[in-house]
Amino acid sequence: MELITLDQDEERLAAMLKALGHPLRLGIVRFVATHPGCICNEIVIRTKRAQSTISQHLHILQSAGLIEAIHDGNTTSYYLDRQALSWLQKALAMQVST
Repeated sequence: MELITLDQDEERLAAMLKALGHPLRLGIVRFVATHPGCICNEIVIRTKRAQSTISQHLHILQSAGLIEAIHDGNTTSYYLDRQALSWLQKALAMQVST
């Protein structure tokens, strides 16, 4: 019987897709894309969710490599990781073509 295993790239792809699988996180990515440098409170105001909830979602998106956090004193600004999104696009295209 053949075992199904994932290589490192497939593990990375799965982590990114899992992070994007939550509707609120997908919305956060869309917001960060159109508001680079935004802070957590800007997202809190627009989602009407608790700050702790948004912080947790931002952490998951960061862990998946989709967004970057730039710390400046007490402020953290969020940006899309464009290289990671480019990689994701190519990885999805390869999955579809195989």
